Amino acid sequence: MSPFMVVASISSDGSVARRQRPPASVPVPVGVVLAVLPLYGVWALWLATSGGDLAAQVAWAQFARAYPDSAYNLSWYGGMHVANYSLLVPHLMSWAGLRAVGVCAGLAATWAVAALVCRIREVRAAFWPALLGGVAVWCNIASGRVTFAVGLAAAALAVLWATSASVARCALAAGTATAASPLAGLFLCTVGVALLLRRSSRAGWALLLPAAGVQAAVTAAFPFWGEQPLPAPAALVPLAACVVAFAAAPHSWKTARMTAAVYGAGTLAVCLLAGPVGSNIERFALVAGAPFMLAARLSTAARPWHRPAVLTAATVLLSTWTLGKTAYDLRLYTPVPAWASHTAPLTAALHRMQADRSRVEVVPARDHREAWILGQDFHLARGWNRQLDVTRGRLFYDGTLTAATYRHWIDHWAVGHVVLHSGRPDGPAEAEAALIRSRPPWLRKVWSDAHWTVYAVRDPAPLVSAPARVLHVDGATITLATDAPATYTLRLPYSPWLRTDNGARLGPDGDFTRLTTTRPGMNTIHSRYASLP
Repeated sequence: MSPFMVVASISSDGSVARRQRPPASVPVPVGVVLAVLPLYGVWALWLATSGGDLAAQVAWAQFARAYPDSAYNLSWYGGMHVANYSLLVPHLMSWAGLRAVGVCAGLAATWAVAALVCRIREVRAAFWPALLGGVAVWCNIASGRVTFAVGLAAAALAVLWATSASVARCALAAGTATAASPLAGLFLCTVGVALLLRRSSRAGWALLLPAAGVQAAVTAAFPFWGEQPLPAPAALVPLAACVVAFAAAPHSWKTARMTAAVYGAGTLAVCLLAGPVGSNIERFALVAGAPFMLAARLSTAARPWHRPAVLTAATVLLSTWTLGKTAYDLRLYTPVPAWASHTAPLTAALHRMQADRSRVEVVPARDHREAWILGQDFHLARGWNRQLDVTRGRLFYDGTLTAATYRHWIDHWAVGHVVLHSGRPDGPAEAEAALIRSRPPWLRKVWSDAHWTVYAVRDPAPLVSAPARVLHVDGATITLATDAPATYTLRLPYSPWLRTDNGARLGPDGDFTRLTTTRPGMNTIHSRYASLP
């Protein structure tokens, strides 16, 4: 969603400012889509190798395909709700395919952003800022953010329809954007608040209420808390873009300038208050910053002599920032490392060791391919969700990692095996990899090949307290055997969506789940929607 550009097309009284253009053989939105179409072919055929952010998309598509009726994914971090990531996109990707969804979402967002540029008042040569917007949308896809791209497309359509006669259509698109990507819904709320501050209440409420309502409902039904880091320097570019947009954009673009102010205030709040947004706040400026600055530069509105120079510099700097980050992602994540191509012997060895009856800690790689490759067969103590990685593995981020604290964390999450690959660890995992290589006495090397090394934890903490024992686990279920009626602690973060059978009851037990059985036998813990009373 374009935080400034898309709302520049809405005048101060909330009406749509339509430019009168000479008839063209090809409309600008269609021309921009055709211009960027080859980029999507390159991405789908050669660049989408499932590393980086794309690794998370692959993992969620796999889970939705294997367990379409389950609310709780047990493969990562002990358990996390599918809906906290996205209500819609994992199932969409599992049905249509990740690459197809990425291409369609990117092209739809490109068309909608280009259509919004064409509505901006007083802009000459609208094709060029629209094309720059299309390239920025592609950069988002190239960095692997397919889920956000689906939300982006719906959000751009919502703004496009915000002041049309059909409030219902706008509201539907706003709700869809949030159901697809909570982050896209948050950015849509930014535009809605700006419209309300400009007293464009009809358009503002049409954007804000559905987006906020869907997010509130998801948060209430699927409780979640995580923390995404945001280093202060990372907020400088979005903040600078907000200042330039507010100060140098044409004064007639009042709603756009108000959106810049709201976005800037939100960025400061994210800097000061720990929460799940963190560094994701920059995506607004990554997609919208350069196109907006170019549109403002090409505006015919009267302004002081120095502002065109400021807008030109801002366009160049923001374009370089967006393209540079994308080039870095492609260079880092496109090549497939050898360890990721040779996992069959590792998987077979872990199954022989019955590692699938506890959790496995796989040291996160820089490209996070291990999260989807091994997450299909084992319950991973970590995965690829930065918010939960910080919250449930804070020792990897706050400098408290030692052999003693690591062993405490290993036992807390019932880890039975630790796996180290031969590639580059993720930044917060570098100290963990070094600690494992130092061979603490409670880690015993049990298997290795040219790419992987497996360590067994001596006297590991069980996944369920004795005398219960684990019989089987997969991505959505845990099957236990209990010999007598009793209360057991299952090292599984509690969720209200968890269910069981055989007359047993589940409830919260500190950080984990309490299982109370009424008779001996097998109990399968699951989260199938169909089991709801």
